[in-house]
Amino acid sequence: MIIGNVLFWEGSLSSYLDAQVRSVESHVRQHMTSAHLELDDDAIVSMMLTDGRVGSINIDFDNPERSVKEQQVRVHDHFRGEVVIEGVRVSKSFSFSGHQELFNLRPNSFDTNPPHGIVGYGHVSLVYEGRNDPETIKKLIADQESQLKKYAERSKIEVDAHDERLPVLLKAAVERRRKALGEISKLNDF
Repeated sequence: MIIGNVLFWEGSLSSYLDAQVRSVESHVRQHMTSAHLELDDDAIVSMMLTDGRVGSINIDFDNPERSVKEQQVRVHDHFRGEVVIEGVRVSKSFSFSGHQELFNLRPNSFDTNPPHGIVGYGHVSLVYEGRNDPETIKKLIADQESQLKKYAERSKIEVDAHDERLPVLLKAAVERRRKALGEISKLNDF
């Protein structure tokens, strides 16, 4: 049986990205002071982009780490219920870069068969525990890998689209903040 958490399912990626967009104005207001007025808007936007980009998950599917271990595993038997047998634990792990939290967020395009895995410390692992049936295990892991690729690509499309429009949103917020700071500076001589 494949073990691990359901990936790309807990929350909504679009809701998360929408919240990021809604926070642009307050981020600019909080971080842009009158000291920044001597910089041009593009320089300010460039500085703020570093913190503002979400950045998609990039999974290295070309260099997996594989592990096969004999171990006692619990399986369900139709007659006796749950039993412990000599079985295997098989894992295929991929390193990734990007925000680990994105593995919890469901993209707009999804189906009812998201991947299951274990995420942590820059790796996502597809893990099987059960009877030693090589053909079944290979198929189950391959199916999970296929779903992981599909969901990671769907997530990447949404995150990249968000990150591409971020400079325009930031520039507009910087222009509004520059104007507001200019108006405030007119009060310095009252």
